[in-house]
Amino acid sequence: MQAGVHRTAAGLLVAVLAAAASPLRANDRDDASRAFDAGRFEVARHLWLALAAAGDAEAALDLGLLYDLGRGVPQDPSMAYDWYRQAAKAGLAQAAFNVAVMFDSGAGVPRDGADAALWYARAAAGGYHRAQYALAQLYAAGDGVPRNPATAEAWYRAAARGGLGAASAHLSALLRPERAAASPPPGDLSPVRPVPVAPVDDVLPAGQKRSKVALVWNTPEQPVPVEYYVELRALYASGSREVAASYVETSATLVELPGAPQLYAWRVYAVARSGAHYATSPWNSFLIGKGAAN
Repeated sequence: MQAGVHRTAAGLLVAVLAAAASPLRANDRDDASRAFDAGRFEVARHLWLALAAAGDAEAALDLGLLYDLGRGVPQDPSMAYDWYRQAAKAGLAQAAFNVAVMFDSGAGVPRDGADAALWYARAAAGGYHRAQYALAQLYAAGDGVPRNPATAEAWYRAAARGGLGAASAHLSALLRPERAAASPPPGDLSPVRPVPVAPVDDVLPAGQKRSKVALVWNTPEQPVPVEYYVELRALYASGSREVAASYVETSATLVELPGAPQLYAWRVYAVARSGAHYATSPWNSFLIGKGAAN
């Protein structure tokens, strides 16, 4: 029995060393998943390390899960956070959600409602419904973002469309007749301008693939019903060109941009649904080029 144990351990060591030393293959991700499912966590970890070093965001997410769950390694929330963040900066919505959860719960990083809201918004803009629901809760409570029932309702609605029953229940409660908003008091009913959060003066990594960038802003509670108009322009020495423009009800939107280096500017308007008034944020810039995302 003891000899069999030694042979098994030796075989595992050979497999790990071979995986670390050999060039990456197209099916290394499948091999890593099979190793994880079989409980060979060290083999999976070495394969994922090599893939993550080559820029594979999903491998970085998988490494975060290893440290988050303590599979084959000591449970380490700080290491999990580092790997989740690497994957989130590459644009994975699930990784952005995991980063947000860590900020929201204070696991691996100090608890920070504003950072939780930012990362939830990035994941929510990418269509991750659990992030939409969590961000709605933050807006409903005014935790890390201004309290804004209208924005909470918009994010609950998005999550409910994704099939989250809890979001549908919250939405029903918000829309009960007895909970309907009272008429606004007389006075200045001009919209309050939104507050851009990210990307603001950021450098995002360039690449051969198209970049998906979440534009995120905070939405103070408004005296009148509004929607948000987002304007994005590419900047050149000779001027600028509109790249994207859209109306949304929420506090974030996703834009897809070429991966080539380019300077961009964006701003967001709060537009009264009556069309009579609007308030505009300042312009904010970001660069797709060499560097790392915040």
